[in-house]
Amino acid sequence: MKLVLLSLLAALPLAAADDMEQILLPIEPSVVMCAHNSRFETRLVVYNENGHAVRPACADDECGEIAPGGREVTPVSSVPAPSFLFLPKSEVEKLRMALVVESIERDHPDDRSFAELPIVNVKDFRDTTLSFVGARLEPGFRQALRLYALDGTRQSEVLVVAYDLATNVPLYWHIHTLTPLSGETNDSGQSLRPAFNMECDLSRELPQMLDGRNVRVEIEPLTEGMKFWAFMSITNNKTQQFHTITPR
Repeated sequence: MKLVLLSLLAALPLAAADDMEQILLPIEPSVVMCAHNSRFETRLVVYNENGHAVRPACADDECGEIAPGGREVTPVSSVPAPSFLFLPKSEVEKLRMALVVESIERDHPDDRSFAELPIVNVKDFRDTTLSFVGARLEPGFRQALRLYALDGTRQSEVLVVAYDLATNVPLYWHIHTLTPLSGETNDSGQSLRPAFNMECDLSRELPQMLDGRNVRVEIEPLTEGMKFWAFMSITNNKTQQFHTITPR
């Protein structure tokens, strides 16, 4: 991503890893054409209450600096890749950020909808099972699952199992491999991008279950020492409106 934020950050000296707060943008600012004639534009909206510019570190060294006041970061990437941001701990309490997605069906551009994606502190990454409750298998909707590993320099694996919420019967299970997106690291050797994998459409794996039932999704880490995070999105195949489900 080419965030206009970059210029401000250069105003501050480089900080040690212990002095930086690491957060995940699950999708960096981008404009993407996807399935079902959809278009998704992700924007990062930032308000800096500090009286000076703040410079995060990020993948491709393209996140810029954050000037005092507010701005919306214009997306230039056509790849919805995740990225870590490293922000000075002394400044982060006065930074406000929102990651907002505008979605449309391209033949009906006036029927826009907006949703906010979670911005995640890496303290929320876990080495234990993550659970999702209330993912609904409904005709005309797709259920995407995005998986992120904190260590972006190695492959790791998780087991994903979907259970019928009412009966607890397993409906789907699959081992997903989270793969490094780049070898970029900061000066302290921390990955600038997570390892990543995505299940684009759970309903495609369970077409016989599309009867409006709710499922519980459990994600178990299989690689020793890995820490990971995930979220789900449920998207209307006709309108492209979606909502997100975060782990419980």
